[in-house]
Parts: sequence; C-alpha cells; structure tokens
Amino acid sequence: MEPQFLRLVSHGANVLDPLSRIEPAAVGMMAGALQKGLAETFTPEAMQDPPRVGLAGFFKQLSDPEVQKALGVLFLLLKALGKAFGHMNEERKALEAMMAKMMPKK
Repeated sequence: MEPQFLRLVSHGANVLDPLSRIEPAAVGMMAGALQKGLAETFTPEAMQDPPRVGLAGFFKQLSDPEVQKALGVLFLLLKALGKAFGHMNEERKALEAMMAKMMPKK
C-alpha cells in the first residue's frame, strides 16, 4: 500500500476515535431527533418554495430559540474538532521527536 494512503487511514481513524467514545444510545437518540426535525422542517411544500433570506432575515433568524440551540450544537462540534486537531498536533510532535532520536545524525 502507498504510504500516503496509510497516513490518510491513520488520520481518519484519529478523527473518528472521539466519536467511538460517545454512548451508542445517545447517538441513536440524537440521530432520531435529527431525523424527526428534518422531516418536520423539510416538507415537500417547503422544498418547492424555500424562504429567501437576506442579511436582515439572517440576523432575525439568530433570535429564534431553535436556531440558537442548533448554533450552540454547531459551536460545540467546532470546539471538539479544534481540540482533536490540537491533540493530533501534540501526537505528531511527539512522534517527530521519537523519530529524530532514532535517526542517526549526519
């Protein structure tokens, strides 16, 4: 196998690892709630003529409690991704330090 492919698989596993730590029942509940919310929101009628939102409408939507909750979840996800990237960088630096010790100096 190509080293690039193996590296991609390794990074993919690192990104997915935090997801494996989530309680399966919680994932099922979240998926069910998401499915229900999507079904209620994306009706055939709404999809035929979706609302147009300008800048003023965008800011008005920010006051909607449901939008605020969704943004809160989105920001939690972004924070978790940031932490994951930080941990990956720490691990990469530790690996580079180990490799430097193992490689003969020229």
